[in-house]
Amino acid sequence: MTKTYISYPKINIFFKVIGFLSNGYCDILSRYIKIENSFFDVLEIKDSTFFKLNGDFKCSLESNTIFKAKLALQSYLGDTKKSQYLESFSISIDKKIPIFAGLGGGSSNAGVYLLAMNEILELGLDVQTLGQIASKVGADVSFFVYDYKSANVSGIGDIVEEYIEDILEFEIITPNINAHTNAVFAEFKNNYTLDINLAKQMILLDSKDLLKSFSINALNDLYTPALKLYPELLEYSKDGYFFSGSGSSFFRLK
Repeated sequence: MTKTYISYPKINIFFKVIGFLSNGYCDILSRYIKIENSFFDVLEIKDSTFFKLNGDFKCSLESNTIFKAKLALQSYLGDTKKSQYLESFSISIDKKIPIFAGLGGGSSNAGVYLLAMNEILELGLDVQTLGQIASKVGADVSFFVYDYKSANVSGIGDIVEEYIEDILEFEIITPNINAHTNAVFAEFKNNYTLDINLAKQMILLDSKDLLKSFSINALNDLYTPALKLYPELLEYSKDGYFFSGSGSSFFRLK
């Protein structure tokens, strides 16, 4: 058996922090959009005598989101044959989504992997259950499991509500700057301002209206701390461009 799956990136039209949770994570409100008119990763899944993961990940196996997704799915399935079958696949990824870029490449890979295993092993898990499993893997993974074009995302990224709007096309620029998510969030916590009311207004507006009505700073709470840590980002912060997640990617409407 050989099966191929496409793993798309996302952008954040807006990204607001509205509080802090007891586990140390930020409570967020954000608009996620899946980008299907640009680059993407390709997952090729084959039968194997043991679990194997191939790709240019630049991280250890234990830190890889697909490996974490396998562990989370095995934990859910418990001591069953189908849980054991998860060890019987070789997964190769042709990576085109830049890392440390605010585009959710690793999370997308993990979400697509969960969907693929649900299909290949005929697990019969509904999307809500898969979303719960995905939330154990990483903050953005649930969005990719639900596979919406556009969604309002809250909590730590695990609460995903579809947002129906016109499909937009974007140009994405990713500087050769590795913006580390944990460092950007830590910088935000050092000098933050929360505007919960503004965030709640934003979730009601279409993405096109958001980009027309607000500045790059107002839309993304992580832009200023990212700029402080990586001042070279300023070179790419041009009129009409906005910042995705913790960066380093910028995007604009085509």
